[in-house]
Amino acid sequence: MTDSILHRPLSELTDISFSCDCGHTHSIQIGTLAVGPGASSRVAETAKACAPRRILLVADVHTFDVLGSRVLEQLKGAGLDADAYVFPDSHLHPDASAVGRLFLEASDEKAGYSLLIAVGSGVLNDITRLVSGRLGLPYYIVCTAPSMDGYAGSSSPIVCRGTKLSFYSHYADAIFADTEILSRAPREMIAAGFGDVLGKYTALADWELGERERGEYRCALISDFMRGALETCAASAEGVAARDPAAVGHLTEALILSGMAMGLAGVTRPASGCEHHIAHYCDIDAVANHRDYPLHGASVGVAELAMLRFYEFARRDGLTDLETPSADEVRALLLKVGAPVRPDEIGISKELFSRAIREAMNLRPQYSMLRHVAAAGKLDTYADAVVKELCD
Repeated sequence: MTDSILHRPLSELTDISFSCDCGHTHSIQIGTLAVGPGASSRVAETAKACAPRRILLVADVHTFDVLGSRVLEQLKGAGLDADAYVFPDSHLHPDASAVGRLFLEASDEKAGYSLLIAVGSGVLNDITRLVSGRLGLPYYIVCTAPSMDGYAGSSSPIVCRGTKLSFYSHYADAIFADTEILSRAPREMIAAGFGDVLGKYTALADWELGERERGEYRCALISDFMRGALETCAASAEGVAARDPAAVGHLTEALILSGMAMGLAGVTRPASGCEHHIAHYCDIDAVANHRDYPLHGASVGVAELAMLRFYEFARRDGLTDLETPSADEVRALLLKVGAPVRPDEIGISKELFSRAIREAMNLRPQYSMLRHVAAAGKLDTYADAVVKELCD
């Protein structure tokens, strides 16, 4: 029975709750999921059904031109009272300043906004989710790039207090992912999303490793749910490289399902393991040293190659029998879509990458391959080999 629930089409995986064989009750509250050609044309009809007093559309100078202006016209054409707040920044950061600016606009009592609609990708989604949550308002996200897996998530990573922190908030009430728009996103953003999805190979392996070695909670059903989306996305690499809307749709669905898998499990394990810890470590270092950091998925893809090597070494040395694809196989997929495969391609120095591999496990308490090889006294040996391979 529970198997059939997660095999429904994506559009039917909304506002679900069920008891699972793992002993947990899984639930997620997302009202509308629309992925496919023309999905962005459904925003007004969905908004009209909830009868908002007034809508604030949130975009930046790039996403407003790409899609935001059309969504605003659509809302007004449907007789809805809507304004737009367009961040003027040419490169918007998810920081406390941006959150504060949107909060001031969205909390205007005279305006009386009752629904926020973000048009963009990771940064705009994170900012709008946090602000809408703090104001107790629903929000929609109209996606403009398949660049990360946060669309269906419930937390927002924000740069503040001299570092990068995650603030838990709420789920989007609707997600619109128009594959005709997404397939025309900048190539580096499509490649970043692909790298983020491929990072699930080691995330899922780490989840099982944690269950085996430390008795950590794991749901096999959600793991299989995530793996199915991952494999469909990986098999679509050629189409993603060619910007085929159907293939980009598979990538987008995998990213959305990734966020949903974390929500259903109640932990980040289905989508985040040692590869994400390394990416987060590098982001935090960049923020602390006042440098810009790469697209999240680009960092994850590079870190994934390192951690797949760790799994290969660990199997060779009898430390695990958990199977993963080879680093060479995944490198070929990343190269096919134009994703980076070396730290220096995304501005991460050899020294930082080496330090991240050795120290990133301290960012999170979850058991991972990094902790596993450290306990076996192999961390430095494996790290030296991987850094030499990826950085020299």
